Amino acid sequence: MRMKKFLFLSLALTCALAGYAQKPTVKDGYITKSQMKDLPNQKMERADLSVSSHQRRAVTDGVYYTMPGGLFAAWGTDGSGYIVSQVVLPPFVETTFKNMKTDKSQNVWTMNGNDLTEMQDENGDIVTTWNPMGMWYTFGLGTKGKTTSYQWNEDNYWVKSGSYTTNDLSVISTYSMYGDTRLMLSATDMHGSRLSGKNYARNTLSGWGFLSTDFLFGTGDANDSTKPDYTPDIAYGFAQEYNALLAPLYIDEIHVMGLTYNDYGPIPEGKSLKAYIMLVDTLDNTTETIATFEALAGDTIDFAESSANWGPEGSPNENKTAYFGTVVFRNTETISDIFGNVYPIPAAVPAGKVWRIQFEGVNEEGVCLGVYGVVNSDVEDSYISRGIVLTEQGYAYHYSSSPISPAIELLGQFEMIDVVEKDFLNFESEADFPADKFNGWNVLRVSADGQTVSTDGLEGSNYDMGCAFVGTTVPWFDEGGSSNYDLSFENTPDWVTEVQVDTTYYNGDNITGYNLVIPVCEPLPEGVTGRQCAIDIVGTADIPGNHKLIILQGDADLNGITDIVRQEGRKSDNRIYGLGGQRLSKPVSGQLFIKNGMKFIKK
Repeated sequence: MRMKKFLFLSLALTCALAGYAQKPTVKDGYITKSQMKDLPNQKMERADLSVSSHQRRAVTDGVYYTMPGGLFAAWGTDGSGYIVSQVVLPPFVETTFKNMKTDKSQNVWTMNGNDLTEMQDENGDIVTTWNPMGMWYTFGLGTKGKTTSYQWNEDNYWVKSGSYTTNDLSVISTYSMYGDTRLMLSATDMHGSRLSGKNYARNTLSGWGFLSTDFLFGTGDANDSTKPDYTPDIAYGFAQEYNALLAPLYIDEIHVMGLTYNDYGPIPEGKSLKAYIMLVDTLDNTTETIATFEALAGDTIDFAESSANWGPEGSPNENKTAYFGTVVFRNTETISDIFGNVYPIPAAVPAGKVWRIQFEGVNEEGVCLGVYGVVNSDVEDSYISRGIVLTEQGYAYHYSSSPISPAIELLGQFEMIDVVEKDFLNFESEADFPADKFNGWNVLRVSADGQTVSTDGLEGSNYDMGCAFVGTTVPWFDEGGSSNYDLSFENTPDWVTEVQVDTTYYNGDNITGYNLVIPVCEPLPEGVTGRQCAIDIVGTADIPGNHKLIILQGDADLNGITDIVRQEGRKSDNRIYGLGGQRLSKPVSGQLFIKNGMKFIKK
């Protein structure tokens, strides 16, 4: 048996992982004003929202070392950062790293000094599928016959010596966890690099902008008061557009790095700010709101820190005191337990869609919020949209003198559940493999007495695996034994009593990231010769797997079952909780539990 589906695991990567393990991640300290780069005299211009910068780019055809449908790791939830620069990509999804050299035949792909040239395809690109819970050094691209050397610079990202230079990343990751600390995710690389003359410099955070408050984004007036025809055009919000993703992304929280002149914080009691997650149709630039997040007065962190005389010299705000901190937005769609405790439900951004987060309410009475910007490199500016200031007169503005995006961080995780159909285990070289009867590894047949499970079409053969292969982004069970994944049945059949999950090979070398899933079914009732059902494997934010697990019992066939590719999240919450709020894998007989906010008892 061998795997046809290519998992990114090789000697070269083993070396890369070992090398990284010897370099412990270093805390970068808390964000302070000394890390901010003040950029007065920013220029604004009206943005043409009828033309999206993403129209010329699809998910799979980004240029070399632009973002291939992923996000950057930003800071930790505690406000501290990591020096290492990394891009976070989803597992189980083909990711393309383009070779954009003129003479592609002369390139050499490497990773941590290991030659990966054999991995490239006929176009000189590397197309690979990543394992979950993994971390690797970034790719390098050099020239045959020439020495390609690498070094870690002071900001701990790759810098190539020689004539060929790019905006390199340091690490490719498929998860956003370091021990107990969850990293935030960002459209821009807050640890990234940009060319400043002949030197690389970290992407900088900027505070000053063109609004009348001297903020970059947030509360203020977007017009130039020095012009004779000046009329106030008050900003009511701001927005950031994101590239289409390779896999669904669930979002628990949205964090905005901000400041205020109010000693009580940016949001007064009784007021709120909204953050709308929108899908963008790049053909006609219409949007569809899929989730509404909200921040109230108490949803702020560390706004007690202050800086006297924060405003630029000569500004009306020169002598004002600024308070720095973070505003946290959570989903307004919630679920409640029987005790009245309310929990925000994670929102799901589907794959393959350009999307936007649009913040509104900064013009409400008593609200004073400024939002830092990330000054990106010219390379990043070619594929990351600049932040947009939205005004009451219906205009949108962006900064023209520097490519600036608002400092937005997402607490979330890619959620990719790979329910394998056919292209996984390859027996094409075996003459007696009954390929004409094989319906896929996700189609299982259960005997009439419920005692035997077989791979449909392969019953009794040497190729009968008797289980489905389900790849999951994180382990199926957490450290406490509770399940991170649930099942959603069509017509909720009671005859499938449970699904057993073997996680032995989840982190094994042979089927890395995949679980073996086996249904447990009751015997066929008297007079019934067959029955069928389809099951969705459901993860966080109710994001289902890419295919269904199909169960056939007795003489049932596939008639009436359509294996629909499922990528978008649903509105219900199928997770099960105990009365104390703990997550349950499966309730036991006599146990009270909560599902979709309602109380049930397992009989």
